[in-house]
Amino acid sequence: MEHPYKDNQEEQPRTRRRPRRYDSGDWVDFANDMVQLGTDVGSTVLSSISEALQSVGDNLRSTQTGKAERTVATQRLWLDKKLKDSWGGYLALAIVGGIFAGSFGIAWLVMGLLAVMNPLEATGVFRILAVVFGLCTAGFGVMFGFGLRGTSYFGRLRKYLRVLRDWKTSVADIACAAAMQRSKVQKDLQKATVEGHLPNTCLDTAGQTFYLDDTMYCPNPEPAPAPEQTVSEPEQFRREGVAFLDYLRNCKGRLSAEADEELAAMQKTCGAIMGFVHNHPEQLPRLRRFRDYYLPTTRKLLDTAQGLGQADADNADKIRQDITGILHTLNMAYSRLYDTLLQDVSLDVSAEIDTLETMLSQDGLTHDFTSDFGTK
Repeated sequence: MEHPYKDNQEEQPRTRRRPRRYDSGDWVDFANDMVQLGTDVGSTVLSSISEALQSVGDNLRSTQTGKAERTVATQRLWLDKKLKDSWGGYLALAIVGGIFAGSFGIAWLVMGLLAVMNPLEATGVFRILAVVFGLCTAGFGVMFGFGLRGTSYFGRLRKYLRVLRDWKTSVADIACAAAMQRSKVQKDLQKATVEGHLPNTCLDTAGQTFYLDDTMYCPNPEPAPAPEQTVSEPEQFRREGVAFLDYLRNCKGRLSAEADEELAAMQKTCGAIMGFVHNHPEQLPRLRRFRDYYLPTTRKLLDTAQGLGQADADNADKIRQDITGILHTLNMAYSRLYDTLLQDVSLDVSAEIDTLETMLSQDGLTHDFTSDFGTK
């Protein structure tokens, strides 16, 4: 059966669909939908902002934590890596300069000999080549010297880094541990900090303290107490000698019995040298190497031996034996040094005694037992 209104529906023209009209209940649903949509959008935006702020906070905390966890060892390794690159560049420059300087030097010598052996040569090619090779030799010689100087400089800086044990170290301690002159160490560190060879480090204005981290140095500290009076060089040597003797005394019983005997002998000899310098301070310049090199090196070797502990490894035993052997050699050297000092003083004393006896005889203040008593 056909729909009664089918024909009428087909004949009606197609019209535009009107938008849905909301009644009162529909408007409530629409408002709820809008509120939910706004809530979702706001939640998403706030969540994004929260994540961004949390990420920034994490980065800041990680930066602070990384700085806090940084140690002296890691800072030394980082600086040593930079110095090693520069040291390698200067070493390559020295090698290249040395090879070419030697090669051109040989060629210059050969051309010079040929020019001397053929003085009447028409073209003068030997003389020209001798001049050219001589200039090349001089140029590459300058390159070799420049590279050698840079290699030595960066090598010393790496040596200073190896003896650092704290963020702040005095230049005197660095010089003592590295067995270098204090003025040389101060000059090298001043140049390295100014020219950026040791980045993020600094030397105080007085040039007495080196900082591995320049942020730890305050250029304008609080007013410090009045400095102590300047200590004379003999007094400073006496203090260093007392500290060394105390160190030898503390080393006893930590090594072998043979080493203890050598330490006792060294303590006796060094004490005699200290007493000699106390009575004859004018002899102190003769002990400069004894003071600046031998004593710090002896202390360094003993530190190495004690750092091995009681391990029974073959290498540890060999190191202990070698150090004990060098202690015996050092004792012989210190004894010879003391004898040399006494020999010079003995000559002076003999001269003074002869002069004194001559003056007493001239003034008639000595007895002639033969004439006074008739005896021989």
